[in-house]
Amino acid sequence: MTTTTAAFAPDDLRAIAERMRNLDICMLTTRDGHALATRPMSNNGQVEFDGDTWFFAERDSAKVRQIEADPAVGLGYIATERGTWVSMEAQAEIVDEDGEKRDRWFEDLRRWFPDGPDADTVVLIRARATRVRAWGADGDLDLRRGS
Repeated sequence: MTTTTAAFAPDDLRAIAERMRNLDICMLTTRDGHALATRPMSNNGQVEFDGDTWFFAERDSAKVRQIEADPAVGLGYIATERGTWVSMEAQAEIVDEDGEKRDRWFEDLRRWFPDGPDADTVVLIRARATRVRAWGADGDLDLRRGS
């Protein structure tokens, strides 16, 4: 088991990125007062994990309001057929920069956001991992980002 106390080491990031490769659906958990709220989110499994995970969302959605009230989130990925399970603790923020939205856009998102990345109703959620735990045939990992 590997643990880091500063920023994630490059080898650790590569190990997590390899496990997350081609995983599209993530279960995003936010706090809704004292309750937890979990929903599936598209993670665009083609993106290489670098410590941050990005999601598109509607500005007026419950998840955006919940993150604005409490930025602590949980992310869960499962690929049982590959023997891969990943759990993350993260601090999330809402990003509303047109350039960032255009850079991260891919056309498959249009089914959820028909007006595209430039719509005023569309924002990004950036989840910066603070702890990543992974299990699988390649061994288990428990990584922490320093503050």
